[in-house]
Amino acid sequence: MPGFAQTGKDNFVTVQPAGQWLTSQFMGQLVTNDAGENIGSISDLLLDKSGRIANVVIGVGGFLGIGEKVVALPYTALSITADPDGKRVVKVAASKEQLKAAPDFKATEKTGYMRAKEQATEMGQKAVDKAKELKDKAARKIEDMRAEPKGN
Repeated sequence: MPGFAQTGKDNFVTVQPAGQWLTSQFMGQLVTNDAGENIGSISDLLLDKSGRIANVVIGVGGFLGIGEKVVALPYTALSITADPDGKRVVKVAASKEQLKAAPDFKATEKTGYMRAKEQATEMGQKAVDKAKELKDKAARKIEDMRAEPKGN
């Protein structure tokens, strides 16, 4: 690799530098707004060619990934602070409604996790649809049974 001395131990980072964060710690990080409302969670980070975080992908709404809307915002739209206990707090100056109304984010490259999540979401939706269908069948059956003359 050009500009990299393989034998120089000074070229390796041995301890996480102050002011630098592990991206793995951002995955699933809750995002709140200025009113303190939980508006979603970080599902991915988009890096530019220099390796800097350019955009943040946030999952908004839904339950366990079902019905979740995915939007992306510039990383600079985030405010990252710490609460009194030192826990990271990520805020964005937007309401949940504004993010739900924002255009959907579409990734052009898919990880195995993303493909699995899409399949799980589809399977979850099919299960919900099937449960509704069975509930409706059961309700019709009960109505039919109630409508039958008694004593037969």
